[in-house]
Amino acid sequence: MEFLMIINSNIAALNAFNKLKKNNSKTSTAMEKLSSGLRINKAGDDPAGLAISEKMRAQIRGLVQAQRNILDGISLVQVAEGGMSEIHSSLQRIRELSVQSSNGTYTDEDRNSMQIEVTQLINQVSTIANNTEFNGLPLLSGQYDKGGNKVALGSLDQYVQYITTTGGITDTYTYGSNNYASAIIDFSNINSANDVYNLVGKGVYYTCCTCSKAYSIKFVDGNPDTSRLNDPNPVMEVDVSAITNGTDLVDKIIETAYGQSGFVYDPTSNSGIPTIGTHVPSNATSFVTHFSQLAADGGKLYIYDNRPTYATWSWPSSNGRGAFELNVYGESEEERDLFLHLNIQAGSQSGHSTRISIPNVTAKHLNIDHLSVASEVNANAAITMIDHAISRVSSARTTVGAYQNRLEHSLANASNYEIRLTSAESLIRDTDMAKQMMEMTKNNILSQVSQSMLAQANLHPQSVLQLLQ
Repeated sequence: MEFLMIINSNIAALNAFNKLKKNNSKTSTAMEKLSSGLRINKAGDDPAGLAISEKMRAQIRGLVQAQRNILDGISLVQVAEGGMSEIHSSLQRIRELSVQSSNGTYTDEDRNSMQIEVTQLINQVSTIANNTEFNGLPLLSGQYDKGGNKVALGSLDQYVQYITTTGGITDTYTYGSNNYASAIIDFSNINSANDVYNLVGKGVYYTCCTCSKAYSIKFVDGNPDTSRLNDPNPVMEVDVSAITNGTDLVDKIIETAYGQSGFVYDPTSNSGIPTIGTHVPSNATSFVTHFSQLAADGGKLYIYDNRPTYATWSWPSSNGRGAFELNVYGESEEERDLFLHLNIQAGSQSGHSTRISIPNVTAKHLNIDHLSVASEVNANAAITMIDHAISRVSSARTTVGAYQNRLEHSLANASNYEIRLTSAESLIRDTDMAKQMMEMTKNNILSQVSQSMLAQANLHPQSVLQLLQ
């Protein structure tokens, strides 16, 4: 290259200065990486790597939270299992008392004493089931069916003003001067469509005083099934979709049964099986062509036997006649299949959840809320009922235990996933300290050399002064 003696443009100094700036910049970058421990401190360091790293960081932080969620879920199912364990203990004691009461060596007074303890234990089962909570969530009294649809809990006694609940037709219906053995349902507190909707799917059944035939009334929301009216144990479905108050509801029941709105059956005209077309309308259903009849008084429904002879008898009888129960005959099992459904977010992405369903184990849904050991016959029946309740709670505990095991495996998987993903993200984001130290040392030396050469280049134009001497 031709050498020119010029002073306005010091090309050598400019080159040395440019190299000095680059070396200083590289040294600064190396120092930044060393001080932060990161290879990527800003998007300009590695745009693609930064995007991948941030996605990984979102997953990692999600997995950390997921592990906390899983631990909360494990704690929840442990609380539920603890409550069920205590319910098991109560049921075992109730069974023990049932076996004791079924022994013929005890008097009715002895059995009444046993019944007092049984009643308290049943109340304790209800207390545990209703009050076992986690963060305010009731765990053992779920209100949802298997499909996740909310179900109005309990039977009609929770939604009506009054209902005969003693197990038999122990109330009285009066017509003229005669009394008749009757059950009563008072719908007077039903004042809205929402009140009526609580009754959908529920019902009652009663048995004739002189046979074991069971008559059921079931409330449905549209499209009543009339095919069961002539079954051996008939079921009369009543459409309540257009009903908004108790009086109209009772009228609808009467109209459905007798085929005539406002019909009033006269039990004094016939104390036996009524004649269709004479004692009851010609289009009356088979539901009221036996000894059992219906009557209305505003929002109050009477279900009675039309023979006054039985008004003073004690119901139900030992063979189950004259019974009155708060469920549709043969359908009580379906009502007990209720759960608390919870989704445990066990992963970092949407949909990475584990669904747990904790069964309802309240006394009502175990079908022991009216359990009696006050007689030898009842005590024998109670043993079977308690065995079934114990089996249901055992199944529920098994389910909860399986959920705990599953969540523990989910926790181990989330922890392993977090470690592997953190390792992968570190390879992208973190810096190699030894390599960066080597890079900084090299750039420091080059910076010092560039600075020295810049000083030399700045002295070079001074040679022109010698030409002026």
